[in-house]
Amino acid sequence: MSKPARTDIVTDVFHSNSHAILAEKGPVAKVLINALDKAATMQSGFITKYVDSLTAKDSNIDSVQKTLDKHFLLTVTGSGAGAGSAAAVPGIGFLTGSAAVSAESLLFLDAAAFYAIASAYLRGIDISDPERRKAILLIAVLGSEGTLLADTAFNGDSAMSILKRSSGAKLTELNGFLFKTAAKKISKSVRLAWLGKLMPLGIGAVLGSIANRKIGQKVIEHVHTALR
Repeated sequence: MSKPARTDIVTDVFHSNSHAILAEKGPVAKVLINALDKAATMQSGFITKYVDSLTAKDSNIDSVQKTLDKHFLLTVTGSGAGAGSAAAVPGIGFLTGSAAVSAESLLFLDAAAFYAIASAYLRGIDISDPERRKAILLIAVLGSEGTLLADTAFNGDSAMSILKRSSGAKLTELNGFLFKTAAKKISKSVRLAWLGKLMPLGIGAVLGSIANRKIGQKVIEHVHTALR
C-alpha cells in the first residue's frame, strides 16, 4: 500500500510548515531558522556604517576583506573557548554543557551572518533586501556546494550575479532550495565540534577554540568563493 502524499513539504523558512522543518532536522534546524530570521531583520545600516568606516581608512577591497576575516575569526574563536570552559566546570553536567554549546552555535551563525553580509556589501551588493541577506548567509554556510546549486537553479548564473540582480521572489525560491542542504551541513559541523567542546578538565576550552576556528575558516573560504 503506497504512502499518502505529504502536505507539509519544506520549501523555505517562512512559507512552509515550521513544525515539519523541526521534525525533520530538530535543534539544528531551529538554530538555522533563528539565524536566518536574524539575518532577515538585521539592521543593514549598522553593517554599512561599519564597512564604510573601514573603507574610509583603506580603499583597497582585499585589505578591508582581510580585516573582516580577522574580526570574524577572533569573534567565533572567543565564543568557542567560552562554551568549552562552561562545559568543563565541576558540577556542570552534560546537559548544561550542551545547552551552552547550542546557544554558542546561534552566536556563531549570528557572527557568520554579519561577516558574510558585510563582505557582500564591500563588493557593492545591495543588502537592504531581507531575502538577499538570507541568501548571502546560506551561500556562506554552503560554499561551493551552495554556489553550484545556485548556478543550476538560475541557469548557470554565478552566485554574484544572482545576489546582485535577482528579485525578492527569486531569492525566496533560492533560499528554500538551499535551506535543507545548509541544515545538513551545519548538523555535521556542530556534531563534530560538540565532541571536543564537552571534554573534561579544561581540554574542551582549547578544542572549542580550535573547532570554531576551523569552521570559521570554512565560512571565510565559502564567502571568498561565492563573492569573487
